[in-house]
Amino acid sequence: MDVFLTIISGVSVYVAGQLISKLVIEPVHEMKKIIGKISHSLIENGQVIANPGLIGKEREEETSRHLRSLSSQLQASLYLVPKYDYSSALFGLPSRAKVLSASTDLIALSSVYLTAEITSYQQSAKRKESICDSLGIFMSEDERYPKDLQKNRDQ
Repeated sequence: MDVFLTIISGVSVYVAGQLISKLVIEPVHEMKKIIGKISHSLIENGQVIANPGLIGKEREEETSRHLRSLSSQLQASLYLVPKYDYSSALFGLPSRAKVLSASTDLIALSSVYLTAEITSYQQSAKRKESICDSLGIFMSEDERYPKDLQKNRDQ
């Protein structure tokens, strides 16, 4: 009887561990990977993001599609994590509102290449900053939109 209970408890622990791993830990890990991909993409495509309209239509369209895809993946990962509001606090994920804000900013950033406005680079810089702030991606003060330019523009 003791052997049977040992086997049953071992199988139960294994099954419970697999359920937790597949239903909670893997979706959280996937979301963190997507946030990492977004960080990578913002750096890798920094020249295109900072200079809309100057790099070339093909590269801008490629960057636009990539940013839109990342936005979709980010939103999808939000719904894969069970009890997101609780899980986000437990695993250090951004809040639901911040994820949706970052997703919206990624879509807007992907669309900036379709406009011919002279201030597109300012909008891109602010959106990039907002995405980083929402997702907890480190951005040094040197990388941020210059505050003195922002004050002059707002006056």
